[in-house]
Amino acid sequence: MTAAAAGGLSLGPGAPARAAAGRRAATWENLIEKSSFGSTTAFNQEWNHLYPWDGGADTHNGAARMRQSQVSLSQGVLTLTATRLSAPDGTSPHAPYAPLWYRSGAIHAKERILVNDQFPEYDIEGEFRTQTGQGIWPAFWTTGTWPDWPPETDILEYVGDSTNLFNTWNKDGGDGSTVEREPVGGHNPDAWHTYRVWMSKDGDDVLLDYYFDGVYKATHRGVGWAGIPQWLIVNLQMGSWASGIEPGAPGWDQQPGPSGPTTFRARNVWVGRTRAY
Repeated sequence: MTAAAAGGLSLGPGAPARAAAGRRAATWENLIEKSSFGSTTAFNQEWNHLYPWDGGADTHNGAARMRQSQVSLSQGVLTLTATRLSAPDGTSPHAPYAPLWYRSGAIHAKERILVNDQFPEYDIEGEFRTQTGQGIWPAFWTTGTWPDWPPETDILEYVGDSTNLFNTWNKDGGDGSTVEREPVGGHNPDAWHTYRVWMSKDGDDVLLDYYFDGVYKATHRGVGWAGIPQWLIVNLQMGSWASGIEPGAPGWDQQPGPSGPTTFRARNVWVGRTRAY
């Protein structure tokens, strides 16, 4: 199936002229169909549970340990639910080593994103509905297959407040990283919002055009990203940097956040790409 049949090719107000020209000339193929959350069978064809590293990891840089039991499907909607424990379940092995006060859910796509000469353009999008606030850290993002990090693009990321962060992470030339960031407001926790990134190869780099609710917001450059495979992840982290408390500061051990269930919902998640040969 072509992207024209399933993805919708309108790029919205303010889209770069080069993007519109490239899109009109392109023939697309779908990697992930919008129906992948329609049934367990469809889900299992496109997605895996947990994080992709280490063969399926249950922790990352937040205060939640991921479990398949925290992931559900209903009428085409994926729901990740975070619940607070009565006591922490150990400590995350990833910096900043937050105590694991929550159970939550994470999934990742089986097919990796690979922008190169054969696949020079990718369109990644989805509709999401999420709670936000202190301790809540939902994300829809890609990351280089470890240890190739960066690249990373955060298509949706709320870190303890109601401002979405379109982030593009690059190597800094040494052992660290730098981030190009576009904060975007307008989030309503009771509404569905659409988040989208359009990737296109530009020499050894990848250009990333970000959209919120169909409106173009920014273009970032992924330096040296071409040819590096990336995982696509949907997860509901909790605490850690979203807690509003610096590691080791008073209150860090308690990881303040919601005491009741927290939900992050997704539907119509879709990935398409061009094939040059």
